[in-house]
Order: sequence, then C-alpha cells, then structure tokens
Amino acid sequence: MTRDEMITVIQHHVKGGEIEYRVKGLSTWQAAATPNWDFSRYEFRAKPEPLVLYVVYQNNVKVRIYERKEDAEYYVKENGLPATIKEFVEVTE
Repeated sequence: MTRDEMITVIQHHVKGGEIEYRVKGLSTWQAAATPNWDFSRYEFRAKPEPLVLYVVYQNNVKVRIYERKEDAEYYVKENGLPATIKEFVEVTE
C-alpha cells in the first residue's frame, strides 16, 4: 500500500467506517474491528459498500435502472406503468 492509501484507510476508520484486512498474498478479506495497522504483514481497506440497483420491468422487459428505489417508484407512478421493481445487490471487490 502507498502512504496515501494507508492514510485514507486509517481516516476511514477514525470516522467510524468499517475496515477489512488480509494477510499479504492471500485473497480472503476479514473484518478488523480493532485494526493493528501492521502494514508490513497485512493489507487494509475500507469495507466495500454493496451496490444496490432498482430495475423497472414492464412485461418482463427491463426498461429502466435506478440507484434509488424512490426514483424507480416515481418513474412507475408518473408513467402509469403496470410494472415490477426488483432490487439487485452486488458487493464489489
């Protein structure tokens, strides 16, 4: 990790954000409730936030995608559509 990356992850923790760590060279991230900040042995990161999308379907055809449920509901209401809104969640690494 660069010095700037180290500072960024520590600042995220100071502000109450969740931190994850892994042993250098391994691929599995774990929660770090109280990080030890041993940057020589571990890598640290801010816990990724899941990406949530709201997809509007009409007759099983995708017509719009929104990041906020309220926007998807507004689109359906304003256009008088007989539609379905499905929520999709993806955690990105």
